Amino acid sequence: MPQLSVQRLFDDRRDKLSLTWVGGQRGASRSLNHEALNRPGVGLVGHLNLVHPILIQALGISDIEYLENLDEAQRAASLEALCTNETVAIFLCDGADAPKFLIEAADRYSTPLFLSLKKSRTFVNLLRPYLQRELSEITTSHGVFLDVLGFGILITGDSQIGKSELALELISRGAGLVADDAVELYQVGPETIQGRCPPLLRDFLEVRGIGVLNIRAIFGETAVRPRKTLRLIVHLERPTKEYFAGLDRLQTKSSTTTILGVEIPTVTLAVVAGRNLAVLVEAAVRHYILQTRGYDSTKDFLDRHEAAMREQIEEAQPPESSSRDVEQTRAPVSTSFDPNATASFDAYAPE
Repeated sequence: MPQLSVQRLFDDRRDKLSLTWVGGQRGASRSLNHEALNRPGVGLVGHLNLVHPILIQALGISDIEYLENLDEAQRAASLEALCTNETVAIFLCDGADAPKFLIEAADRYSTPLFLSLKKSRTFVNLLRPYLQRELSEITTSHGVFLDVLGFGILITGDSQIGKSELALELISRGAGLVADDAVELYQVGPETIQGRCPPLLRDFLEVRGIGVLNIRAIFGETAVRPRKTLRLIVHLERPTKEYFAGLDRLQTKSSTTTILGVEIPTVTLAVVAGRNLAVLVEAAVRHYILQTRGYDSTKDFLDRHEAAMREQIEEAQPPESSSRDVEQTRAPVSTSFDPNATASFDAYAPE
């Protein structure tokens, strides 16, 4: 189960949050675990609250002024509730100095006390995603995780199908490597999955026939990424007769893969000699980008095809109203004898 100690939190976020450790050093071993994300009635990180428990308390200048204005008995009771309830650590933000009574309470109850130059609201917004990432449930997937055109793409498939070779080709075309072989996936939001590389494998890509390559050393700093949000899965598959028989060439609904309860769009590519898989992966990513913007090229083609067929049918069948109009404008033919008409004809006859 993922755990995060106060000491590691301080080491990881010291520069990011401008932290200084001023009290409660004996509580460095206090830790948070995965259950902290789902404990009912207990907040993970938030502003000063002495009623509802919060694991990490963020205090601002106004909170310090509130504690200073209490009488001695009320202040002692508030400090005890602040340091002993469910609190793991206290962060004094807004660049304020820690008052002596707060440092003494932190040392007395072994509650780590830190100073931060960040505004309290900014501090909470920066620390919450870090805690969510470090404490989330982690699953490991076999594949290669890349940044392709700014999107996190996980390439999966059977062993020796060519995932690493495809990744190397994409990296040479400007993609970035996140992880090879073992990809740690964790949930950072209701519909968001991120992936990262285990520290032992970071920067390395194994290519059969060449060996283990250090992508950072070969292609430079811009060729690697620390983490990326998973947007699309590209699954490589060796085709069979059944594969081509069941292939829907005009599929209107993409398949998905469920990871930690989140459905991720999935594209399956057949590995066949002569196919440029790197170009196909980039095309799949561009197609996915258009779909996220509301454009579906397959639906557009089907609509255009249906409109063309409808136009051909209308041209093949003339309107019924035109034949009726011809009958109505045609002069009636009379079969009866008109003597006046004959007389008129005789008047013009030669003598």
